[in-house]
Amino acid sequence: MKRSFLAVAFSALSLVACAQQDDEDKLYRPADLAVVDTAMLVNFDFHPVGIYTDNNLTADFKNIKWVMTAERAKIVEDAERGKVLEVFFPKGSVGPQQGGVQFVRNLPPNNEYYLDYYVKFDAAFDFNLGGKLPGLTSGGETYTGGVHPTEGQGWSARYMWTDKMPVVYLYYVDMNDTYGESLALSNKFEKGKWYRITQHIKVNDTDKSNAEITVWLDGKVVAKKQNFRLRIGSKGLIDSFYFSTFHGGNTTDWAARNDSYIYFDNLIVTTKPIKF
Repeated sequence: MKRSFLAVAFSALSLVACAQQDDEDKLYRPADLAVVDTAMLVNFDFHPVGIYTDNNLTADFKNIKWVMTAERAKIVEDAERGKVLEVFFPKGSVGPQQGGVQFVRNLPPNNEYYLDYYVKFDAAFDFNLGGKLPGLTSGGETYTGGVHPTEGQGWSARYMWTDKMPVVYLYYVDMNDTYGESLALSNKFEKGKWYRITQHIKVNDTDKSNAEITVWLDGKVVAKKQNFRLRIGSKGLIDSFYFSTFHGGNTTDWAARNDSYIYFDNLIVTTKPIKF
């Protein structure tokens, strides 16, 4: 017996829908990570090579508060990881207006998140005195640049590369430093090598000093801070991913001494423990 026209048509539409769903799954689910309950998951496998615009970024990351790529972001082919995001730091650049890329991606406020991404410094990268790398925050970009969260309503936990050891660059309620407090990682970055860097942050309870920050590099714990206060009271939940990367500091001695590039891939924020 022949199948009816409607049955055949329905079957064909189902196949198309499945194929579209497969494409969406590939776009937002990296092959080497099994992560559920993600608040953010972006890779670049299906993008054409070329300039990565503010519009491209907003479409990928969604729920963007603000973005500044300034034509310094591109999609390129990497021999090891395929298509990745390349960020440019021109010679002489210092600060986010002159080099690198910045944006804030809002997250559903939560007391605990994992941030996981891959990063590589190109073979000629100039570390000079140091610069910023993406991290989780409360309040987006508010508590950076010497602005202390004295009321305990927010904080930030970006990374910094330095001329020595990389650090978690912390702004939090009980900090004593004029600028960010440095929590050193126990591994130094090498040029031309991919690293998987993972950050777990749990804010303190409203009436306790029990906040936790743990950092892994390629699955190995390289930094840990416990029993402190990120916030005061019920505010200061984790509410943003701050993609912030540039040379600086803000004086010329921090500037890139040659054209430099950093590469990023598989950016994930999730409530579930990351599997290595």
